Amino acid sequence: MADRGAAERLPSSNRGVKRSGSQQTELSRAVSAPSRTWAGIDWLAGSVDLGELLDESGWWGRGQCLDGSDASMASLEPLSAYLAAFGPRPKPKAGADENGEVVTGERVPFVPPCSIVRSIASAAFRYLFEGSGLVLSVDAGPGSFYAYKFLLTNVHGDFAGSIELGGMLTIRKGGRPSLRFELTGQGCSLYEHRGDASADHAQRWCALRAQLERVGTMLTRVDTAFDDFDGKRSLAHARCMWEVGEFDYTFGGERHRPQAKEFNDCGSRKGSTFYVGNSTSEKQLRVYQKGRQLGDPDSPWVRWELQFKSSSRKRITLDVLSDPMSFMRGAFECLDFIASCMARFEVQDEVSKATAKSVMRHGKRMFGRTWGAIFRLAPDPESLFLVMQAMSDDRPPNWQKTGRLTWADVPGLIPSPDTDEEAQQ
Repeated sequence: MADRGAAERLPSSNRGVKRSGSQQTELSRAVSAPSRTWAGIDWLAGSVDLGELLDESGWWGRGQCLDGSDASMASLEPLSAYLAAFGPRPKPKAGADENGEVVTGERVPFVPPCSIVRSIASAAFRYLFEGSGLVLSVDAGPGSFYAYKFLLTNVHGDFAGSIELGGMLTIRKGGRPSLRFELTGQGCSLYEHRGDASADHAQRWCALRAQLERVGTMLTRVDTAFDDFDGKRSLAHARCMWEVGEFDYTFGGERHRPQAKEFNDCGSRKGSTFYVGNSTSEKQLRVYQKGRQLGDPDSPWVRWELQFKSSSRKRITLDVLSDPMSFMRGAFECLDFIASCMARFEVQDEVSKATAKSVMRHGKRMFGRTWGAIFRLAPDPESLFLVMQAMSDDRPPNWQKTGRLTWADVPGLIPSPDTDEEAQQ
């Protein structure tokens, strides 16, 4: 892969330049090494036509009469006018505030959602995410552009996405109101496997695509991710690919190299990141040390994450839901090594193990001496167990809420002294 058409992909200023020995070694090592990997969708955001969604969900006929106003809310036009009365107000785009920044919306006092708004949010939730393990919040807060933002969480209350509606700034061309939805990485995970490890994950995304096609969906952001749990395709590999021109593209008949930058953890082992592309552009690749980011300094886990954004020039099509890896490989030809090889629940295992390892390491540093003293003072194992039981909490820790950690994993998580610094403390 790394040698395929290399001279043609390089810009004119670099053609004929040979790769260094270290670059060739790094690229060859990554191509030939087997690795445990996973790939899939890790973030999803977009909007739907509210009228079409209410038609498909069967809201007309039960939701509009909750406030005793069934006569006035019997069609989309009065409902749209009613929802537009809440939320931010538009300002002339040419206007600027005292800092010289363009203002497109004016904040107004927040009005709590009425039963009609709540029923619409519930109908949207049932249509899009029913049975997914997600939970819709009862109350709503203000959104950035939408009047109301209902949160999506897991059963433990951890944020996993949102549903937003209402407001004058959310009216599409033609005067039709829209409704926004968003799933975070955790939300995508819950939707994808729904607690069933044997499920057909691709089928679920295809089913969601079919639902979204019927309600005039416009995707605004989709993140696709490729996880290399063994770190065979590392940050060094990504950096080499950029240096030799693997990410170059043609524009205006000339070859160009996308911008790149790197965040270096400077030896702290908290995780470095390499970026290809601009965060405001239609696509940006982020390659980072995911395991270290979660708190395990020894983890080799590397994530390649490609973020797609819609623009006035190019829209994200719903095809990305049924074949996300083709989109990822199509964004940069050099990503042709990406394929889905593991189930999503195994990714959650890796997350839990990395985070639990970090928790145990910090727990030893903070409370190791205290527990050592208690262990030595205890006259017998039963007394020690009673002390531990009295100091425990039945609520699950955050790192265990979405994982599948078992007792068999614990011995491998027990930390040893990291450095001489710990021994000297």
